[in-house]
Amino acid sequence: MNSTGISDSSTGISDSSTDISDSSTDTSNATAFAVRPRRHTTWLVEGVEHLHAVVRVQLVWLALTLLGLIVVGIAPATCAAADALRAQRRGELTRVLPLMWESYRRELVPAGVRMLPLMAVQMLALAMLWQAAAGLSSNPAVMAVLGTLGAIAAGWATVSLAAIAVAPRVRRQDVLVTWRLALLMPGAVPFRGLALVLLVAAWALVSTTVWPLALLLGAGLAVDAAVALLATRIGLLLEDLGGHDPALH
Repeated sequence: MNSTGISDSSTGISDSSTDISDSSTDTSNATAFAVRPRRHTTWLVEGVEHLHAVVRVQLVWLALTLLGLIVVGIAPATCAAADALRAQRRGELTRVLPLMWESYRRELVPAGVRMLPLMAVQMLALAMLWQAAAGLSSNPAVMAVLGTLGAIAAGWATVSLAAIAVAPRVRRQDVLVTWRLALLMPGAVPFRGLALVLLVAAWALVSTTVWPLALLLGAGLAVDAAVALLATRIGLLLEDLGGHDPALH
C-alpha cells in the first residue's frame, strides 16, 4: 500500500465507519429494493435493463438537483444516484425514487459540506482550462501553463468527487478525513482515475452536442462510469487499510 500514497496514520478513519460493504447505503429500506431473482438472459437484455436503470436514475437525479436549487441539491443527488447504481450493479431490483429520496435526505447536508468545496475547485480549474483554450492571453507560455494546471486540477477534483460519491465509507468520515481520503484517491488509483476523467470528458462533449442524450443519460451515465471504475477498488483499498488497524475491524 506504500505505492498508493495512503498510510494508516494519514487517513484517520473513524471507528464508526467500519462497514465498507456495498449495502452500507441504508439498504434496510425494504421498499426501496429487493434481490432480483436469478434468470437466464443475454448480455443484450442485461445491457438494455441497465441502460433503463441509468435513465431512471438520471431523471430522478435531475429532479432532486433542481429541488435543491442546483447548488444545494447537486451533491446529495449525485450520492443518491451512486447508491442506486451500486444497488443495480449488485443485482438488486431497485425502486429508484424511494432509494434515491432516502439517500438524498440523509446526505443533504453531509454531502454538500464535503463535495461543494471540491466542486468549486473543479469549476475554477475548468474556467482556467477554458481561458487557455480560448487564447485569452497573448503569451503562449502563460496559456500553456494555465491549461496544464487547469487540466490537472480539474481531473484531480473530478476523481476526488467521484470517490466521495461512490464510496459511502469515504463520505461518512469527519470532513477533514473525507477530504484527505478523497484527495489521495487519484494517486491511489491513477489508471482508473485517468480512465474516468477521459470518459467523463468525452461524454460531456457528446452531451453538449446532442442535448437529448444529456437530458436522458447525462449525469447518470457519468456516475455509472465512476461506480464501475472506482467503487469496488476504493472499497478494497479501504478494507486493506482497515486490516492494518484493529480499531477499524
